[in-house]
Amino acid sequence: MKKVQVAGLLIAVAVLAMAFTTIPTAANPATRFESLNTYLTDRYDIAEGGYNLDGKGISRIESTYSAALVWDAIGYLDARPPIVDLVKMANFTRKVQWTSVGETNERYGGFGSFIAGLVSVETTHKAIALWKIITAQSGIPNLDDVEINETATLLFINKTQTTSGGFSNEIGSSADIVSTYLALDLIVLLASETPWTLDSLLLNKTATIQWILDSSEGDAYKLSPESSTAGVTPSAAALLSLEFLDALPSAMALQSTKNWIMDRQDLDPDITELTGGFEEGILTNDTNLLSTYYALKAMNLLNAMDDVNETVTQFVLNCQSSDGAWANAPGFEVGYVQFIADAMNCLTLLEENHLTVLSVEHPGTPSVPLIDWRLLFVVLFIIAAMIVGLIALRLD
Repeated sequence: MKKVQVAGLLIAVAVLAMAFTTIPTAANPATRFESLNTYLTDRYDIAEGGYNLDGKGISRIESTYSAALVWDAIGYLDARPPIVDLVKMANFTRKVQWTSVGETNERYGGFGSFIAGLVSVETTHKAIALWKIITAQSGIPNLDDVEINETATLLFINKTQTTSGGFSNEIGSSADIVSTYLALDLIVLLASETPWTLDSLLLNKTATIQWILDSSEGDAYKLSPESSTAGVTPSAAALLSLEFLDALPSAMALQSTKNWIMDRQDLDPDITELTGGFEEGILTNDTNLLSTYYALKAMNLLNAMDDVNETVTQFVLNCQSSDGAWANAPGFEVGYVQFIADAMNCLTLLEENHLTVLSVEHPGTPSVPLIDWRLLFVVLFIIAAMIVGLIALRLD
């Protein structure tokens, strides 16, 4: 073969290499929402209709609730057809409710985290919240044909009451004030769809009120009368529970509790990213998303959202992890689906437009390289081939 032919062949090979090996660099998620969207989409179970935790496991209630909450807040569920199959999602929610066992079974009526999973007040509360999001949509064929058993759910909640007056997260465990709030919230959500009322479902309303009041310590509340430390989360849960029971303390006492919670907002932290968040207790140095969420719930109940420093919104955004989910505090590479729901609920309480505040650059994702190394390799290969070809022509 002549040298000129060799040169031509080398150049042709170089051009072909460029055509087949130069793959455009996929842009990393540029905004907070794109990062979150990628995270959730990777966890969608198209067969079951729910979302899983890790992109390969089974659908779970907490994952599906967080995803549905995001799509609803963004407005994607209003599209027709919506972004996900709501009938499948409703069927998944229905299937995690324990109704195939007898009414005497302690799990009867409750919702597990996954099909045949253990039940609790917390998972049941998330399942009902998910159900409310799904069934709030109209114009979806066959959605009305999917039903859960509200009466059975109330029977399960009824079993979690303790003789102390409080509710436990699981039947047989100790009562705590957060589970009490979640149980009362479930009763209020569902009782209107049954012949029962809140008063008729409580074993002893007076005992429940007194148990909550006995959990107070100074201006705040503890998880139970036996607990040792007051916190933002139990204080908010106590106020929300007493509101359900028409037993909120006097205006002066409410003001003291409000001030105690507001004093937990961290406005001068050692770490800038923590600014605006709430710590759980006095000098606990644990500014976190969950405490912030419950603090906002308390302020919303007391019509005191204007007292919250506006830096709280940036704190909520700072808790987004590098993988697109949310963590309980800023600076984490990996988040958890549970905290996505807490973040979305925080933004709702703050009356933020979810899409607007999330349509900013996500600082946790790496920036796109200015030069794709694969393209650089091909360019250098072409240059080398042309040099060899030119030398070959000169020698021919």
